[in-house]
Amino acid sequence: MEVHHPHHPTHKKKWAEYMLEFFMLFLAVTLGFFAENVREHQVVIERKNQNLEAMVQDLRRDSIQIEQRIKEYMNGMKNFEEMKYASFQYQQKKITETDYINFIINKSDSLSVGVSLFINNSAYKNTISTGSLSVINSIEVKQLIAEYYEELGAKLIDNNRNLDLEINEYLRETTIFGNGFESIYRRKISKMTHEETLNDFKSIPAFRKTILDPSFRMYTHKFEARCEYYLYLLDRFKTANKKLIEALENKNHNKNGSTSSPGFSS
Repeated sequence: MEVHHPHHPTHKKKWAEYMLEFFMLFLAVTLGFFAENVREHQVVIERKNQNLEAMVQDLRRDSIQIEQRIKEYMNGMKNFEEMKYASFQYQQKKITETDYINFIINKSDSLSVGVSLFINNSAYKNTISTGSLSVINSIEVKQLIAEYYEELGAKLIDNNRNLDLEINEYLRETTIFGNGFESIYRRKISKMTHEETLNDFKSIPAFRKTILDPSFRMYTHKFEARCEYYLYLLDRFKTANKKLIEALENKNHNKNGSTSSPGFSS
């Protein structure tokens, strides 16, 4: 007995169907690739926006410190000029020794120089480490950032070190120091009142000798010159700080017109 197997004709695909399937597969892979790129791009945009906002906040904190230091050093240089002139008047016998000593004591008691500026650069360092700096499309912004954090930042580190060295020399040669003969910290534990401390210094021969010596003007002038250059550096920081804040907040630097990520390419 013969067994008959039914024959089911196999459908042969045409080349056009193969091409369509290949195209659909290619399209799916491509769309997936682009979707992943869009997602990663959005993550990068969000990260760089956060870094930018943090950098602006750092710059605003810097601006407050810069203004404080400028005020202190302007007042300090004014005091130095008055102290030098008082020394000159004493040498010319135009004021008495007692009046001169009292004047120098009072001026030095209110002298507030020697405090260094330290800029906030954590956001900048984070921007560098995450590669966000490379996506800034504005050459001007890049130049301003480099000037502020690299050029002026390097000068600041050097001058902070020099300022410390020269203020120590000034204290050693003149026995004058600012921020009060009795600081807010020492007054908590001092056994003498502030007035007693001032009067005690007046009676110490070594202190009187350094103040009465004409070289006092020379040492004061030398340290004042250091403060003057530091003030010049602070003025440069003030200008650069203002320009950089304005540049980073300027939405015209943003290609896509978003106000949340100025200065960056989209």
